[in-house]
Amino acid sequence: MKERYLEELKELLQQYNITEDEVADILADYGEMIEDAMSKNMSEEKILKMVGTPEEVVKSLSEEFVEGEEYIYIHRGGKSSATNRDNRITALMPFISVIVFMILGFGWGVWHPGWLVFLSIPMTAIVVNAFDKNSMDGFIALSPFVALIIFMVLGFGWGLWHPAWLIFLLVPILAIFSSVKTMRFISFLTAISPFVVVIAFILVWYFTGTWNPTWLVFMIIPMIGVLHERKLWKLIVFELGFLIAIGVYLYTGYVMHEWGYGLFAFLIPIGISLIFSEDSFLVINARNKNEWLVFLTTIIVYVGAGVIFHTTWAWLWLVFLFVPMYSILEHAPKQGRLIALMPFISTMIFFLLGFFVPGAWVYSWIAFLLIPMVAIIKRA
Repeated sequence: MKERYLEELKELLQQYNITEDEVADILADYGEMIEDAMSKNMSEEKILKMVGTPEEVVKSLSEEFVEGEEYIYIHRGGKSSATNRDNRITALMPFISVIVFMILGFGWGVWHPGWLVFLSIPMTAIVVNAFDKNSMDGFIALSPFVALIIFMVLGFGWGLWHPAWLIFLLVPILAIFSSVKTMRFISFLTAISPFVVVIAFILVWYFTGTWNPTWLVFMIIPMIGVLHERKLWKLIVFELGFLIAIGVYLYTGYVMHEWGYGLFAFLIPIGISLIFSEDSFLVINARNKNEWLVFLTTIIVYVGAGVIFHTTWAWLWLVFLFVPMYSILEHAPKQGRLIALMPFISTMIFFLLGFFVPGAWVYSWIAFLLIPMVAIIKRA
């Protein structure tokens, strides 16, 4: 099945003006995905549904490559009126931005944050070149700039550098939404839950000043992951395990005032998963033992450091980001790994700078610009 699929994909890709190296990279990535799926004993139908048919793959990639005649027409001297018009608009924006900036500065003295007008240059280029009625690529490309503008307004206007930085998480959230048509609903919830949970945790912590038991919101992530279980009775058992553990933890903390001992309650869902799971991600097996090791290590580091030092709860939650990062390194296609990792890396850089360096919230947002910059470099 793999050889037939890759051969058909190669024939379709060769219709486009791309290099042999690019074709080889794409074939290698999809070959890895198929091999991984076959090692999990997935049927051919499920594999095709997961990776897409060769036609669907080429269609999704075709926006990045230019097909035969159009390439020759444009790159060998032909001119398109629409292309020329868009290029003129893009070329004019630096001059328009300077004029608007000068008017704002000399007219009203708002040199700062009037400089934000220069963001209209890349935003205009995105609008005229990246938008497509059948794609969210334009919105995804615009999202870092829109997030930056909102962040600056909230920061300079009301001093809300923290938690306004959460607006940058809209970048990966939009990227996930762009793939929603090709994802199962449960897979969509699983992918988006870490970002939603982080936003909820930070907002509650910011406005109430309490991280405990607010951190329990992170339990939503594995509870959503359990929804992939196909057998209803197992699904109920797994979810009850989490609910009982949360209930015992809260009872031990509020009634007995022993929050530390209450953490042992979470051995309940772990034990249930080991007893009842067969092919669930919750059970430890040869394929996911490394993911489990990373997951357990992050829990030990976070809880252990919190209990010992009592000062790490507010920021060491970042260690949990290593769990999805490891999964990306382990399973994502080579070509897209760094791009997929950048939202997590940028969040770590931003939060650690802002939390530990006095006044750094004002400029540490620059870390989020790494997301579009890396994407541009990797796809150039």
